[in-house]
Amino acid sequence: MVLAARLVLAAVFGVAGIAKLMDHKRLPRAIVSFGLPAPTGMPLGYLLISYEFATALALVVNPWARIGALGALGLLLTFCLAIMVSMARGRTPDCHCFGGLRATPVGWGTLARNALLVVTAGFVATDGRVPWFFTGLGTIAAACWVVLGLKRSRKVRPGMVTPGFSLPDTTGQVWTLAKLFAAAHRPLLLLFTDHACSACDALLPQVARWQQAHADRLTIAIVNGGSSGDGAAVSREYGLRNLLVDEDRMLLATYGLTGTPSALLIDTDQVLAAAPAVGSAEIADLVTRALQPRGRSTVARRALLFASALVVPAVFAPRATARGLTWANWRPKQVKFAGGWLCKQRYALCTKAACKPSPSDPNILICRCVVEYGYSYGYTSCAERAPVDRRLVSTFSTQNTNHHTRTMSCTSRAQWANCLDVECEIDPYNPRNAVCRCKSVESGDFFTFGGNCDTSTCTSVIWSAATPPGVPFQAAMESIGLSVTLPEACPTGTDNDDLPVYWP
Repeated sequence: MVLAARLVLAAVFGVAGIAKLMDHKRLPRAIVSFGLPAPTGMPLGYLLISYEFATALALVVNPWARIGALGALGLLLTFCLAIMVSMARGRTPDCHCFGGLRATPVGWGTLARNALLVVTAGFVATDGRVPWFFTGLGTIAAACWVVLGLKRSRKVRPGMVTPGFSLPDTTGQVWTLAKLFAAAHRPLLLLFTDHACSACDALLPQVARWQQAHADRLTIAIVNGGSSGDGAAVSREYGLRNLLVDEDRMLLATYGLTGTPSALLIDTDQVLAAAPAVGSAEIADLVTRALQPRGRSTVARRALLFASALVVPAVFAPRATARGLTWANWRPKQVKFAGGWLCKQRYALCTKAACKPSPSDPNILICRCVVEYGYSYGYTSCAERAPVDRRLVSTFSTQNTNHHTRTMSCTSRAQWANCLDVECEIDPYNPRNAVCRCKSVESGDFFTFGGNCDTSTCTSVIWSAATPPGVPFQAAMESIGLSVTLPEACPTGTDNDDLPVYWP
């Protein structure tokens, strides 16, 4: 049994090393896609190949078998850690575990397969002791791998080469998948809509904004089900580009999609880069993912690189602690929570803003807000809130509060400004400020972080404010392991104890 396990592990590591060596040109790119600095891709790739060959050799040489098993165990556990970190951050880079033989995005199936190899390495490292324990763990891991593999094989999945197509646009010009990439060598978002789909109609104005704002980073092509006349009308109405016509809706079926709106993200190698997105929220998430920069260096990624190179998990924790590495470095940049989105990006913050009426629109109030970067909460997706040039979106956080900040409640039905999820523009003369066009509200009790507990300003100043209970910013932050201190209510005697105010 032990000999068979050794040979299986040696074969796995030997084949993996050979495959990576034959595909060495793409290996650095695969390594960098896990978030490691770009200059480390090439040396780490050759180090990994050498390590796998050394492990395979040690496993087949009897005196070194246990050392080889321990080396395999360390490398496999490091792989599992890197995969879990990537998945926790919402990224699914290509595994490239077997080079070009099978370069598919990481997922739960990859973890299950690695878990089976970890059990095998552990069995060899212990020289076959407690076989019932390793047999049980191996059976569970193998069952999970098979079930996940069967589930994956029944649908369009990331990592597969995208089938080509040939479709006309609204002018009659014929486009193919290759032609779309030849026109602009960047990732392609293929969006499927239908002229009879009301959800598609609601999404199309946002699609037009995405096409305009991100044209240099992402190609967005719309495949519209219906006649060319329907497509031309849709294109004119929303100002869309790259609108293709699929009268028989055959491409939708070819890609295994069953409804609209839905979308596919295809990388520049014409490989499906992510699972199909269905519905406007998932499509917005897919756009956010497509626009995420790759290869930025952080302390956490450098520590993960260090651990991968040494492949000694036993010493990873103290070394990471010495470098200040914690799980906080790997918190996701976007979280869907209680009907809204917690996003880490640049935004406008209006919680203390005093506003004035717009000279051109009585329903709009002009508020001068501050520009911040960090986590904030709103009810539009992170992709819709992504800053573009001087454009920002106003959302809620406690980022500019301190121990002097208080929550002032106003019970008089005065005019106030609702700035949540409204568009703002950065002041060209002072980039720390943004001018926001907020909604005018003239009814209901409200509360604000402005006013310094002077309730006379409830009617003399138009404050950016909200109605109780506010938004679940505190709970959303706690869901990712962060705590925030919310401003206390104004003290008794300031006429603010009549209205209970809280942020859940």
